Amino acid sequence: MDNSIYEVERDDYVGFIGQLNKQMMDVKQAYKDDSNVLSIYSKNTGKHLCTRIISQDGTEKYYVINMPEDNERVAPKRIRQIKLETQEEVQAFFDALNKIQKEKKDD
Repeated sequence: MDNSIYEVERDDYVGFIGQLNKQMMDVKQAYKDDSNVLSIYSKNTGKHLCTRIISQDGTEKYYVINMPEDNERVAPKRIRQIKLETQEEVQAFFDALNKIQKEKKDD
């Protein structure tokens, strides 16, 4: 079977994991072909939901196989991503963070 049809990007995998009710999941770990394989299964249905494969060289692959049942989900947490493309943007961002932290200390 060709598992490449289930392969997703890291951000998609993280978003998928974030919506799972952890109390309703089983995590199984295995070692296969010099890789660490972490698979998540539903406790209720036994369905294979997703897998993360970590190769010995550090590369990772992510797979979403099945969607969880509605009662196995929680509301996903909102994640804010900020893309900084230049050194000036990075410096301005950290300057702003430092200013906010200093103001909180002074309060």
